Amino acid sequence: MSNESALAAALAGEDAAIYGYGVISALLAGAARRRALDALGAHQSWRNRTAALMGWDTAPLPAVAYDFPFPVSDPESSKLLAQLIENRLVVVYADLAATCAGDARADAVLAASECATRAVVWGAPAQAFPHDA
Repeated sequence: MSNESALAAALAGEDAAIYGYGVISALLAGAARRRALDALGAHQSWRNRTAALMGWDTAPLPAVAYDFPFPVSDPESSKLLAQLIENRLVVVYADLAATCAGDARADAVLAASECATRAVVWGAPAQAFPHDA
């Protein structure tokens, strides 16, 4: 995988995460909603960083909507979606880390770590390397 394609995958993953967390946060309340909004902010930040690395002029726009792999209509399914989003992004950022060096690699590793931590906070089992569920 080239660095360009890994960056594109990270950007696409972040766009999907932002969309997903918009839905997730609408279905949660209290502390869980605040956690979802914090995750949304983190993904917006990583999306902006990734777009800057790609070059703002070449970064594709997000899709209007994204399909979920299962119905998301209540707090329980929202938390499952959050786990899935985060675990999928761990893989994406690990792939990105493999294509770069220096600060860019450190950022990709940090993003993967943050996603893995959020997945566990949402209830996913801890894994040595989360897989694409």
